[in-house]
Amino acid sequence: MSTATSRSDSELPQSADGTTGTTSTTSTIGADSAAPLAGIRVVEVALGVSAVGAGLAASLPGALLRDFGARVTRVRSRRRPTLDAGVEFSRVWDHGKQIIEVDEGEPAAAETIAALTRDADVVFLAGPEEAIELRGLGSADLGRANPRLVAVRVGDGFNAGGGTEGLEILLAARSGLLTQIRANRPGPAFADLTVASAGAGLAATVGALAGLYERESTGRGGWAETSLVDGLQAILPMITGRVENSSPSVRLLWKEQGPAETLAYRCADGGYVQLWFGAKGAYEAFLEHMNEPPSEQGYTADLVSGAMADRSERWARAFATRDRSWWLRDLAGANFRCEPVLRPGEALLDPHVRQIGLSVERDDPDRGTITALGPVGRVKPWGTASTPGTASAPGAALTPSAQTGAGAAGGPSRPDPGARLLTGVRVLDVSAYLAGPIAPLILAELGADVIKLEPGTGDVHRGMEPMFAAGQRGKRAVAMNMKAPGAADVLARLFRWSDVVHHNSRVGLADRLGYDEATVRAVNPDVVYSHSSGFGATGPRALLPANDHLMQALSGVEASQGGTGQPPTFLVWGAIDVTSGWVAACAVLAGLYARRRGGAGQSVETSLLGAALMLKSGAFVADGAVVEGPVLDHDQTGYGAAYRIYRCGDGGWLALAVPDTAAWQRLREAVADGYVADGGGVADGGAADGGLPQDPPPLRTRRGERQPAEVLLETVFRTGAAADWVARLHAAGVPAELVAEVDRTGFIARLVDDPVNQQLGRVVSFDWGERGRLDQPAFPLRFGPAARPAAQRTIPRLGEHTHEVLDALGFDADERAALVAAGTIPRPEAMPVG
Repeated sequence: MSTATSRSDSELPQSADGTTGTTSTTSTIGADSAAPLAGIRVVEVALGVSAVGAGLAASLPGALLRDFGARVTRVRSRRRPTLDAGVEFSRVWDHGKQIIEVDEGEPAAAETIAALTRDADVVFLAGPEEAIELRGLGSADLGRANPRLVAVRVGDGFNAGGGTEGLEILLAARSGLLTQIRANRPGPAFADLTVASAGAGLAATVGALAGLYERESTGRGGWAETSLVDGLQAILPMITGRVENSSPSVRLLWKEQGPAETLAYRCADGGYVQLWFGAKGAYEAFLEHMNEPPSEQGYTADLVSGAMADRSERWARAFATRDRSWWLRDLAGANFRCEPVLRPGEALLDPHVRQIGLSVERDDPDRGTITALGPVGRVKPWGTASTPGTASAPGAALTPSAQTGAGAAGGPSRPDPGARLLTGVRVLDVSAYLAGPIAPLILAELGADVIKLEPGTGDVHRGMEPMFAAGQRGKRAVAMNMKAPGAADVLARLFRWSDVVHHNSRVGLADRLGYDEATVRAVNPDVVYSHSSGFGATGPRALLPANDHLMQALSGVEASQGGTGQPPTFLVWGAIDVTSGWVAACAVLAGLYARRRGGAGQSVETSLLGAALMLKSGAFVADGAVVEGPVLDHDQTGYGAAYRIYRCGDGGWLALAVPDTAAWQRLREAVADGYVADGGGVADGGAADGGLPQDPPPLRTRRGERQPAEVLLETVFRTGAAADWVARLHAAGVPAELVAEVDRTGFIARLVDDPVNQQLGRVVSFDWGERGRLDQPAFPLRFGPAARPAAQRTIPRLGEHTHEVLDALGFDADERAALVAAGTIPRPEAMPVG
């Protein structure tokens, strides 16, 4: 008897026992022959995975490849966790995928998956070991049956503290992440933003695309693996680093939790606005607009020193006098930025978001027409190759004897047969800040030769060392004044050398400085040209500056983290910036793959706004109302009795994550037994149990009061110490974790000093000049069967490789001396540590 049923797009109505009927439809996604992954067949396996607990890790890879044109079949468990009851994320995540539901414990389930992968190009495998490897569905097993298969394992992950059981809140509690949130009360806060799941999903996507690219050269598939533990570190490099010798910026982000002032203000109608002063002169312009005295030291100094606190109190009183709409009109068009703080999904109704394709309408079989997130990365061919299916004349490697003069060869590179991953690929990184450099770093970790091009004064984030360190490892650095004499010739040769040109400049800046797409393609028409913008490259808001903070406001991240009826909570993590870099890397890899298959250059567009909305992509609009998913309570403890943190009798906290009815029953038994510690305890365990319902209450999907079961469990857990309760719950088979209450230094130490992390290569250490030894998260992917190319373990000094690179481009000593004399490039002597 077969256990598989097939359907498409969204959830079917469930009967009481959780089974579904059978529906089969054909998706139109993947039919575009010009799409970068046209013709690619993907199988996305998610067995026993909770959408709430780790949904993005198991759903995002297929969704991204679907939007790049692949045909995706998703195999998921017929009976889903009760933790997901009432949560409708899959309406968005699974749209356009053919859905096959299986009984994961039955032999027929493994047979169905094995049969699908025999004809597939890529398989993503998510779920516990007993559902995957112990059923003969491991990467090696499937690869033997299909040697061209690229298999990517998305595991739960473990470290020295144990496993995660596929429930992100347990990892967040153990790592100390919950105390890296400025809660609206003393103590830790539940983490609403699922950074570990997002990181694992993005890393898995990168692994698949890199594997496909390599397969075009070798003819063989391979495997990659990542996990929730890897994903957490992938998204948080800005706050996860340690050096021997500190500095003010190091102390701000690696010893403290960053600036305390959030610049979010409540208006007269209860809505909030978010300010940002990142542009040059913005802070001064705002002070003048608000009739404030000018700053003596400037924005950054006021923010870091705390001098802005007094001003902020005055601004709060001013904003409270008028409605949000008035302030948005009053502050529009200024050099500083003011955006509304929205709930998840509300941005989908914004005209700009609609116009640039990040908000699209889709037909849902149950809800009718819904509005949901559109593709966050767009890849399209630029013209056509002279001979489809073959590469143009390969460019020579960057060596002193090659690529001399303006007539040096260009076009797509053709790495040697058998080249590993991106070995031989050449990337020109013209990006800055944090969001831009992450994508080239990822490409460097995959084997690409990356040249970072920055002005003679340096990337603006060289002065914010934790942010700079997060995105610069493994690159060579060239410093040049792009407006000086001779700069255009240097740029032209760099363009000709490149397979990829990537930047995140504000719309219009690249045109003024000479690295816009038309200029690049005039020299190298076959390049993959990548622009990661703020608000998108087109539309009414394209020219506006953007940053992580503003995008937290627009995407709903800081409103949802704030909790019901509370001010927004800004997460000083850099998570949206880094996510944007990972999205751009996925799109660039799709462009490289399409170019290798077809020979034509590719245009890649991503945005900070798209990345931010992707992190809250489970939200959608139906019948004019936003459906946002689980909502955080007023006290920022969680989504309901079964998935939240609790304070215990000793003042410590535990995280509880009950995925299904069976685990809930074990919880009831543990509570009924009671626990006595230090002379206290539950006097009447039976009475405590009598207050808990037979089944776990569904998570809150509307803002409101706490559940009765929460109130009862709060009372019960206050009868004992947190560690004792966690031990008792573990003994009963209930997923729980002690919340590590640590400062920023302790949080970093729990990651970089973890012996399992070190053994698995999740930590990289090297010398960073004046800062001494630097410990930071390593690349969150492992590859096989052959090892990944070794990337450089250095962060380049400003202009460190300028003369080396220009020599290889064919500029002789006299030409380089002329460029130095003109102020175009620095002198060849050693540069100071940057």
